[in-house]
Amino acid sequence: MSQVFGADGHPAYLITRRDQLGAPLSLSGVLPESKAILFQGAPGMGKTTELNRVEDLAELHGWTTIRVTASENIPLEHHLTTAFRKKLDDLQDRFGKRQVRGLSKTVRDLTESGRNTRWGWEARLGGGPVPVEFVGKREKDTTAHDKLGTTLNDFADELGRIAGHENEPILVLIDKIDAASEHDQAGVNDLAIHLEEMDRPVWLVVAGGTKSTSSLMHASRRMSGIATTITNQFSVRELEPLSDAELAVSLTKPLDDAEIPYEYGGIDVLVRAANGNPSQLRKFALAAVAMRDPERGITAAAAEAATVRVWTDTEHSYQSKWNQPETTHAQKDLLARVAAQGTNGLYMPPETRPELSDEWQQVDRARQELVARGMLREHDGQLVTIPDKGLRDWLNQHLDQTPAPARGPEVGRPSANLAPVHLAGDRAAVNRVFGTSGQLVEEIDRKDKHGRPISLDQRLPIGTTVLFTGPPGIGTSQELNRTKALADREGWITIRFSASRRESVEARIIRAVQDQLDTFKRRYPADQVKELKEILNRMAVRTKNSMNTAQLRAGLAPGPKIGVHRAWEGVTKDSVGRTLSELGEQLGKMAGPRREPIVLMVDNLDAATDSDLAALTGLSATLHENRKPAFLITAGGNQMESRLLSASGGRSGTETELKLDVRELVPMNDDEMRKALVVPLSESQIRCEPGAVDKLVAGAQGHPSRLRTLAGAALELVQPGENTITTEVAVTAASRLNTRSQALYAAAWRNCSDHEMALLAKTAAHGSHGVPIPSRTASPDRWDLDDASKALISRGLLTRTDFRIHVTDPGFQDWVQTRLGTSTALSGIAAPGRPQAQLTTSGGRTVDHRPALGAKHDVQPNR
Repeated sequence: MSQVFGADGHPAYLITRRDQLGAPLSLSGVLPESKAILFQGAPGMGKTTELNRVEDLAELHGWTTIRVTASENIPLEHHLTTAFRKKLDDLQDRFGKRQVRGLSKTVRDLTESGRNTRWGWEARLGGGPVPVEFVGKREKDTTAHDKLGTTLNDFADELGRIAGHENEPILVLIDKIDAASEHDQAGVNDLAIHLEEMDRPVWLVVAGGTKSTSSLMHASRRMSGIATTITNQFSVRELEPLSDAELAVSLTKPLDDAEIPYEYGGIDVLVRAANGNPSQLRKFALAAVAMRDPERGITAAAAEAATVRVWTDTEHSYQSKWNQPETTHAQKDLLARVAAQGTNGLYMPPETRPELSDEWQQVDRARQELVARGMLREHDGQLVTIPDKGLRDWLNQHLDQTPAPARGPEVGRPSANLAPVHLAGDRAAVNRVFGTSGQLVEEIDRKDKHGRPISLDQRLPIGTTVLFTGPPGIGTSQELNRTKALADREGWITIRFSASRRESVEARIIRAVQDQLDTFKRRYPADQVKELKEILNRMAVRTKNSMNTAQLRAGLAPGPKIGVHRAWEGVTKDSVGRTLSELGEQLGKMAGPRREPIVLMVDNLDAATDSDLAALTGLSATLHENRKPAFLITAGGNQMESRLLSASGGRSGTETELKLDVRELVPMNDDEMRKALVVPLSESQIRCEPGAVDKLVAGAQGHPSRLRTLAGAALELVQPGENTITTEVAVTAASRLNTRSQALYAAAWRNCSDHEMALLAKTAAHGSHGVPIPSRTASPDRWDLDDASKALISRGLLTRTDFRIHVTDPGFQDWVQTRLGTSTALSGIAAPGRPQAQLTTSGGRTVDHRPALGAKHDVQPNR
């Protein structure tokens, strides 16, 4: 029977998912420019089906796929190893055994981090003619720590090598990424970034729930520079409910093929009961086929009976979800209130208005979780409904409450192209106009707030350690690129890596130095290079465990012997391994006589652990004391100086001292932004109207990364042959970018603490006028809000100007205002965006107090 509609996850009729602009979300025979794609959505929205579709597509075109399902208890490397072994024969047939040999070794080492080895001595006394023999043994741990195993990036490199050799795409598919551990999510982030950088025919396609983006943001510690950082890693494709028309054809086409009769009334009943959920529709359709009329097929009556049967059979599932520990009291309370509204839905702003409730954050968080679980659905950012009529009816029966009667036509039913516009601009066109991160068309000479040059090629460092700080998208990594370009021009050795949640800084620096060993061999004496390799080999070995054994054996040779022994483990304190500080000392020793700087560069310092930062502060102190031409150049967020200062104080945290040249990047002024925009456009012979320049510059808020994204959105709208960005195009581009960023706004909001949400709500309500920094207010929780302010500034959600803060992204400001039902008055003081609702005795709103919801869209299918 199920063959009528195909197998679960492999429907007989495939719907090509599209966004609001009609652009396809589903992958096709022409793979996207972005090398990392993330499908996310509520349960039942077709995420796994999209991965199955990619597999079928790959088989059709002769591409290779490696697919895994993430889990919390099994590391991603183990899943990949198992999947690779299953694909080994196919890979060897397609690319050849010789090409795959290196990949096999890399995969084998994914789950190995170096073999533990010991050496020792043994002494024997007695034996031979003597019937008693004493044996003493002592062993020491001599594990070489330069063998660090391989990483997911190494795995990607090998895939890229064999894929590039034949120019045949390889796709790595990961399902249920939201179920993975934070460690694995951080690895997937690193892998996505690496794939974009290496530019080989290898794609990463990931699927997960609605919380996937926020989880990946949090795991990477690159945090939320809205539309700057996470979008550089993934093309986020939100799978929203399907329209009635799309669901209907997915029913009628298979039924026609199977020659099963149906009435359009019956199809309508099934489609409306599914309410945009393709997985739910399948359940109803299977039941309807089983209960169809022998002659007339699926009638309206048969369809009604089928939906009732499915909802009745699912009651145990509703009870289980209600009883789950994850269903908090706040979630139960919200579900009860929404169910009481019946088909009308619940208007949320009165429930989460900060000035009306002391616990609005808990209500908002309950809303987030229920939406992620598919138990609630949002409409236009303000209205929530229970999309499953069976669940809604079960709740009202379970809670003994009568739902409010329907007030007029239902609103908010899924319509065609409901899914948000996904972030997938023409990167090649943007790169042609503005250049790549390594070589910008127009390099802006940045200044700090005191007017001093930021870049090292314009202002020499004070000391041997430099820290570039600033919010996401402000250009800290670009300063490392600029430093690298300076070093390349001067012929200096650079050792660059990014901090990661996946590996210690020591492990990363070992890999980075090993990549440069050939360069060291060409420039420095063999004995110095040998010492450098020895330091790498023994780095991170703090002690050597020793194993001691004493045995007493009795018996005549050559016959059997019986013995007893005693073993004990000891720690050798005199062998303490090597440290980052010793590595820094050796690099300084090598660079000193030649007076040729060696530059260590660490990006994404926010991802470093406290232990990593302690090691880096030790390295910084060593470089400062030695006063040799070995430099440490780092980049991180606004809070990095404070974190490094704490790390320098050790366990006590009192004797803190840092010798840092801190260079804080601040938002660019309008003149700098205009130059960064207009000059590259002019060189590409693209005209930009003055009004368009003003709009794009104002929307970028001084952030070069956002300016680039806005300009890219504008370039997409320029018609071929016109080569002019009009003011209308710029306005449309800004609006489109805000629409595209909805999933990112929700993810950033989901990662906020209660105090961060409270501060964002207050700041957004005051618009561009902003509010004073919390430490300048008399609020009783001002220090908690002050900490929240620092965190939000570091994540790029707020911007500080002197002693005021405002929401960085105008689109995010509008999103927060819409969600909480506030608008910005001309005075800058928040005013209610809609009248407060009043509840009737039956739990519903009175008609007079129900806010107008605009056009009559369907919210619920069942009246």
